[in-house]
Amino acid sequence: MNHFRFLILPLLAGLSFSGLWFTTCLAMDPRFEIDPTQIQKNTGSTSGRENVTRRSVSLRSKSVRRSPTTRHKKATVHEHPSVALHLAAVGSGSAASELFLHQRVRTFWDTVAPSGGSEPKPLIFKTDVFDLSIDSSRYPLLKAVDGGKVLLDTGATLPPLVRSLIQEKDQMVRIVNVSPADSRRFLGALLAAGGFYSVEEQPVMTFGQDPQLKVHSDFKVERTAESVMRNEVMLVSSSRQRLPLRLMDFMKKQGFELLEPFAEESSVSVPLRHRVVRTSSQDHGQAVDLVLDALAVPVERNRRVELFNTVESGIELSVAAERYFERGGKRYVVARFTGDPVAYTLFRLLETKGYRVVILEQRDNFKMVASKLLSRMDLPSSYASHLLLADQGGRYSFEMSGFLLENSISGGGAVMLTDRPIERSMQELLYDHGYQVQER
Repeated sequence: MNHFRFLILPLLAGLSFSGLWFTTCLAMDPRFEIDPTQIQKNTGSTSGRENVTRRSVSLRSKSVRRSPTTRHKKATVHEHPSVALHLAAVGSGSAASELFLHQRVRTFWDTVAPSGGSEPKPLIFKTDVFDLSIDSSRYPLLKAVDGGKVLLDTGATLPPLVRSLIQEKDQMVRIVNVSPADSRRFLGALLAAGGFYSVEEQPVMTFGQDPQLKVHSDFKVERTAESVMRNEVMLVSSSRQRLPLRLMDFMKKQGFELLEPFAEESSVSVPLRHRVVRTSSQDHGQAVDLVLDALAVPVERNRRVELFNTVESGIELSVAAERYFERGGKRYVVARFTGDPVAYTLFRLLETKGYRVVILEQRDNFKMVASKLLSRMDLPSSYASHLLLADQGGRYSFEMSGFLLENSISGGGAVMLTDRPIERSMQELLYDHGYQVQER
């Protein structure tokens, strides 16, 4: 019995060592080990599983021996229904809204990165070790400008193993795993993967000096190095509120195309409460008439204003005034000073009689005439650059120089007096924001 023990123990030890060596040799490379938690994912409650279309990514190994009971089973990855292009404003779980958002982003991508009618081929990889295919209806595939591919995994449901296999087999595939619920971040990731010549974040486009229009967007995209020369620069906004159509038309004429893939249509009319009154003349009389007409003040031209009358003093003396008007219970005289000291003395005498005299000189231009007149009427307003339009979201603004009078006429509203030229397209933009532009 003892002899048998001495014979069997070395034999068992040798078999154990051989088994250990065999197991070690067949150990899987840890890079290709499959985490069970990544292979099977819960798709939600049991009651809703019947209504969910499940897709699978098959990983069929040809070199690993399976046991007879598991030989014909495939490892499947069950995931949530696609949430690609799912916005916060759209209810989750709606296949119709999901398809609509798919189409919206595809329409946007066809504009920013036209493929010329050729669609990228589906992702299918076949090797001696595995077969892998990606369902493009759940994971949309877009064609990049540089010939690459953009795979949308907006729900971040692709397992890390599958991502690694895709990028190992095709390095031209760029995976975007940002949800469109964060529209700005999603567009940034999408454009970064598009292979464009240039993508600039938060650009500010400035048009004109005075008036000046500023347009802010989230991204400026140049498809190629010749985009600027060809007027093919695109501005991309992630806003949910659409920009005014007139502003978009103006930008297009300047060589910029505004793209708003997530914006909704809005048709809010703004009442005409404000006015921009513009003159190109430097004539004193026309400048005075423009100011008074804008303020709805009746005026008399070339009136003789009585300084003394015969009833009181036995003397009748009147002074010539280019304009005479009354406002707020006060009397105003507008006169021109030509250097005559007698005329200047008479103007000062009128002030002793309670008249408010505005004395204009030959060198005065529109700014000086309006400034003197408004100051004498206790309507202080300096000729400066004023902000007339400012989008609540900070996407655009419009400012110009002139005299801005707030609530200076009945009914409220603002009045801008200016001599700056205003382009027709800018007048239309002002009109859409409640400003009526009048040329004098």
